[in-house]
Amino acid sequence: MIARWFWREWRSPSLLIVWLALSLAVACVLALGNISDRMEQGLNQQSRDFMAGDRALRSAREVPQEWLERAQKEGLKVGKQLTFATMTFAKDTPQLASVKAVDDVYPMYGELDTNPPGLKPEPGSVLLAPRLMALLNLKVGDSLEVGDTTLLIAGEVIQEPDSGFNPFQMAPRLMMNLADVEKTGAVQPGSRITWRYKFGGTPQQLDKFEKFVVPLLKPEQRWYGMEQDDGALGKSLERSQQFLLLSALLTLLLAVAAVAVAMNHYCRSRYDLVAILKTLGAGRAALRKLIIGQWLMVLALAAIAGGAAGLVFEAVLMRLLKPVLPAALPPASLWPWVWAIGSMVVISLLVGLRPYRLLLATQPLRVLRRDAVANVWPLKIYLPIITLVVVALLALLMGGSTLLWAVLAGTVVLAALCGIVGWGVLRLLKKLTLKNLALRLAVNRLLRQPWATLSQLAAFSLSFMLLALLLVLRGDLLDRWQQQLPPESPNYFLLNIATEQVQPVKEFLAEHQIIPESFYPIVRVRMTAINGKSTEGNPDEALNRELNLTWQSQKPTHNPILAGSWPPKAGEVSMDEGVAKRLKIKLGDTVTFMGDTQDFSAKVSSLRKVDWESLRPNFYFIFPPGALDNQPQSWLTSFRLEGKNGVLTQLNREFPTLSLLDIGAILRQVGQVLEQVSRALEVMVVLVTACGVLLLLAQVQVGMRQRHQELVVYRTLGAGKRLLRTTLWCEFAVLGLVSGLVAAIGAETALGLLQTRVFDFPWEPDWRLWVILPLTGALLLSVCGGWLGVRLLKGKALFRQFVA
Repeated sequence: MIARWFWREWRSPSLLIVWLALSLAVACVLALGNISDRMEQGLNQQSRDFMAGDRALRSAREVPQEWLERAQKEGLKVGKQLTFATMTFAKDTPQLASVKAVDDVYPMYGELDTNPPGLKPEPGSVLLAPRLMALLNLKVGDSLEVGDTTLLIAGEVIQEPDSGFNPFQMAPRLMMNLADVEKTGAVQPGSRITWRYKFGGTPQQLDKFEKFVVPLLKPEQRWYGMEQDDGALGKSLERSQQFLLLSALLTLLLAVAAVAVAMNHYCRSRYDLVAILKTLGAGRAALRKLIIGQWLMVLALAAIAGGAAGLVFEAVLMRLLKPVLPAALPPASLWPWVWAIGSMVVISLLVGLRPYRLLLATQPLRVLRRDAVANVWPLKIYLPIITLVVVALLALLMGGSTLLWAVLAGTVVLAALCGIVGWGVLRLLKKLTLKNLALRLAVNRLLRQPWATLSQLAAFSLSFMLLALLLVLRGDLLDRWQQQLPPESPNYFLLNIATEQVQPVKEFLAEHQIIPESFYPIVRVRMTAINGKSTEGNPDEALNRELNLTWQSQKPTHNPILAGSWPPKAGEVSMDEGVAKRLKIKLGDTVTFMGDTQDFSAKVSSLRKVDWESLRPNFYFIFPPGALDNQPQSWLTSFRLEGKNGVLTQLNREFPTLSLLDIGAILRQVGQVLEQVSRALEVMVVLVTACGVLLLLAQVQVGMRQRHQELVVYRTLGAGKRLLRTTLWCEFAVLGLVSGLVAAIGAETALGLLQTRVFDFPWEPDWRLWVILPLTGALLLSVCGGWLGVRLLKGKALFRQFVA
C-alpha cells in the first residue's frame, strides 16, 4: 500500500523537487566532507615528514643538555641541527653558503632527496645544492674548503624534508655533519646561528615533555609543531578551502529553501485528497503510516542518489585538485557519511515536519469548505525556533567561522530588504496608471496577494544573491593574485649587496639589459623598548629575532597608508599596521632599537598595510633617508629574467658574496594551486546553480494552481492567449527585476564582509552586480513565465480545469 501510494505521488513535480534538493545537499556535504577528511588525515600523517620531527625547538644558542636528557629519558627521539652562513672556497673561488649541520639521526622522518640517492652527511664529507656546485664549478669527489677544514663532496642535496623559505637569509645549501662544525672554526662567539632540536614520539610523551620545557623557554626560544604557512602559498590554500566551504554553505542554504517551498506546496496540494480519504473512513493511524512511509522512501532515494552523486563529485574534485594535494591520501572515515545523511534528515525534519503535521490534521470538513485548514504550530513560534536550530547546526558544521556569519548577515539584510523594497514597490505600482493591459493585469495580480508576492521576491532574491556571491568570489581568487603579481613581476631576489657593490651591480644588470626594481638598504636590529618600556619577556616573534629595517624616500606602491602621513621625517618611522596592532603600538608612540653600533629611537608617524603574500620586498619599519647611516648596511633588489642561466652564473662569479634567490618556482606553484582550485570551484558552481534552479522552480510551482484558475476565468471572459501569455511575461519580469535589485544590495553587503573579514581582499563596490542581476532576473523569470504560459494556455489544460 505504501509503495503504491509513493509511486502514485512520485509524479508530483513538488515531490521531485524535494527529492532533488535533498539529493544535492547529500552530494555536496559528502563530497566536500570526504575530501576534507582525507586531507586532514593525510596531512596529520605527513606533517612529521614536513618537519622531520613531531615537534621542534628553535633557539639562538645551545639549550641545556639536561633538557635533551630529560626528553630521551621520557622515550623521545632527539635530533640536533645547526644552521649558519659561511664562505666556502674551491681553489681561489669564494662563495657564500647556507650551512646546515645535522647529526646522524637526521632526517628523523621524511626523506632526504640526494644525488646519488640514499646519501647522508657523514663526518668528513658534505652535500651541496646543485646551484652551489655550478657556481664553484665542482663535481662529486672534489674537495671544498669550509672555514679551516677541507671536506669531500659526496653528492648533491636535491630536496630536504624540512626546507624553509627566508628571502633575507637564503644562500645555496651546504649540508654537513654536526661533528665537523668545530673543525671549520666558522662558529665563533657572536656568530649568527640557529639551533633546531627535533623531537619524535607518541602524543602522550610529547605532551609530557612540552609541559616540562615550555615554562623554561626564554623569549628567543620557540617550541612549535607543524607551523601554518603565512606566505603566499599558505594564504592561497587557506582561501581556497574557504571558497569550498562557502560553496557548501550556499548549497545547503539553497537546498533548505527549496525543500521548504516545495514541501509546503506539496502538502497544501494534498489537503483535499486527505480530506476525502478521511470522509471515506481512513483513520489517523493509517494516514500517518502512509505519510511517514512515503517520507522515508523519499529520504532513502535521496540518500542513495545523493551518495552516488557525492562520490562522483568527490572523484572529479580529487582529479582537479590532484596537483596540489599530498601524493597519497588515506581513505575517508565514516564521518562524512554521517554528516551527509544527518544533514538530509535534519533538513527534512526542520522544513517538513510542520507541513506534514498540517496535512495529517486536515479536517474532513474541507470537502465542503476549502477554507477549513487546521491550525497547529503557529508560524510566529515555529519559525524563530527553526531559525535558531538551523543557525546552530550550520555553526556546528562550519565551526562558527566568520564565513558563516557573513553569509547569514547578507541573508538577513536581504530578507529585510525584501520586506522594505518589495512593499515599497507594491505601493508604488498601486499608484501608477498603466495603459498597457497586460502589464496592468500583471500588476493587479501582484497587488492582490502581497504576502505571496513578498515570499516569491525573497526566494528569487536569495537564489540570485547566493549564486552571485560564489561567482564573484571565484573570479576574485585568480584576479586578486594576478593583480598582485602581474606577468612582469620580479622572479629573482638579489641579496647581501655591500654598499660599495651597489653601483657595479647596477652596471652589470644594465649591461645585460636587466631592469631591476628599487634597491633597498637593509639594517639588522632588535627592538628593545616601546615608549621607554623594555620588551624583554614579550613572547611576540617580532621582538625575539633580528628585524630588517630600511629607508625609502618613495612609499612602496603595494603598501597603502592606513593612518598618519607619508613620508616620515627625521626621528620618525613608518610601521606595519599588523605588527603595531599585535604590540599595541599607535601613532605617536616611540620605538627603540639596538643596532650593531648604537641604540636609536623613532616616533611612529604612519601605519602601512603590508601585503606579505605579494612576494615583494616588505618591511616592518621604513625610515627616512639618512636615519640609518650610522648602522652597517647591505642592499637588496629584485628583477625579472627569463632564461639566460649563463647570466646568473656570471653574476655569481663576478660577485661571489651575493645571494641569489629564485622565486619563480614559488610563483608557479601558487599559480598552479589557484588554477586547480578555480577549476574545482566550477564543479561547486554547478551544485549551487542546480540548487538555485530548484528553488526557482519550487517557488514558481507554488502559484501555478491559482494562476491556472485565473487564466481559465480570463479565457472564459474572452481574453486571448497572446494577452494572457504577455501578462505572465510581465508579471515574472517585474518580479525578476525587483528580485535582482534586492539581490544586488544583499550581495554587496555579504561581499563586503567576506572580502574584508574572511578572504582579506580589499573591498570595492562591483557595479556589474547592479546591472547584471536585475537584467538577468527580469530576463530569466520572464522567459520562465513565457514557457509556463505556453503550457498553461494549452486548450486541453484549460478545458480540463474548466470542467473540473
